[in-house]
Amino acid sequence: MAWDRRRRRGSEAGLIGFVANNLALVICTVAALAVLVVARAQDASFDDARGWLNDTAAPVMELFAEPAAEVRRWGDGVSSFFAVYEENQRLREQIEKLRGAERELANLQRKVMRYEELLKIPADAAVTSVAARVIADASGPFVRTVLINAGRGEGVAKGQAVVDERGLLGRVITTGNRSARVLLLTDVNSRIPVMVEGANLKAILVGDNTGQPVLEYLPPGSRITIGARVITTPDGGAFPPGVPIGSIAAGVRVPKVDLFTTEGRADYVRILQYSAPVDVDETEPEAVPAGPKTQPTSGPSTTPTSPPPLPQAGAPAAAAARPT
Repeated sequence: MAWDRRRRRGSEAGLIGFVANNLALVICTVAALAVLVVARAQDASFDDARGWLNDTAAPVMELFAEPAAEVRRWGDGVSSFFAVYEENQRLREQIEKLRGAERELANLQRKVMRYEELLKIPADAAVTSVAARVIADASGPFVRTVLINAGRGEGVAKGQAVVDERGLLGRVITTGNRSARVLLLTDVNSRIPVMVEGANLKAILVGDNTGQPVLEYLPPGSRITIGARVITTPDGGAFPPGVPIGSIAAGVRVPKVDLFTTEGRADYVRILQYSAPVDVDETEPEAVPAGPKTQPTSGPSTTPTSPPPLPQAGAPAAAAARPT
């Protein structure tokens, strides 16, 4: 029994000695358990402590955030540094191509100006525009129109062309003081004169309520290249020349056009105020001279009498003058 008491006292002394020798570990363990219990309980005091810790650590984290962001930017710059040379070479090649195209365009412009001077071709009429926004799409199964927020107050008139940054959208059909309705190229009632570039073929672009209007009234035997651009012509004085419309569609039996823009793409548009440079005297033509007019008679119509016959040679004058 004495040995048991000594062993029991030794074990107690060993546990107390362990706690005494590892006091910091015991305190941290107890604190961690307490924090875990409080966190599970979602005590408000713990939330306040967490907020205080966040507030305390925020200035330090903000202090190190800017250098860290700068290091990341430098890292991104270093990673893209090796691609700068290739990008620079590609840009140089593009610049050289653009310079060559600019020189060629300048030469073509000088030639055109020279030809116009030789042929005495008058300059095209100036085209002004009014900006507007598409505010409603009134398209349906049988009509294709849109509403724009510009009208007579802004100088919009019936028949003017409506375009966006891609090409022709349609023409104005009705106007109000602050709005107007635009008939789209795809509408079945749309008919506009166009020309196929390259072949210089004139035709009428006819809408059929599909996304690809049809080219009609082409010259017989016309050959059209797929992908050729279709532009407006000033025929009729309604549209300015050269407004892009679309390109010749592929895989169709009847010549159709893939439009550059539709009502689904259009947001902001421009209304082109164009008038054909026509300077013709508008005086009335002279009246065509009419034939002899017969005076109406009030009584019954009578047949004209023939003049009396002339006397025959050798006949007595009294016989000629005698009444019958």
